[in-house]
Amino acid sequence: MDMCTQSVRMVVLKKQHHAQNGDIVAILDGSCTTLKRFYYEPEKKRIRLHPENKTMKDILIYNLDDCVIQGMAQHVIKKL
Repeated sequence: MDMCTQSVRMVVLKKQHHAQNGDIVAILDGSCTTLKRFYYEPEKKRIRLHPENKTMKDILIYNLDDCVIQGMAQHVIKKL
């Protein structure tokens, strides 16, 4: 799924609170929701959120109680 957000107009999400590694999720981290590729890294006791935009860095979440998966990307609409 091509998710470069500069060209995305709308993302259709499936509401769910769990994800598999590699899923693109809407995740609430503190007070901000972001759309990133999800990776759980139990050996490092963290979640790594990987952006599709190559100019951005990964977001690392160590306090797992501070984040909530809100949904998983199902479809990307680039033109309305």
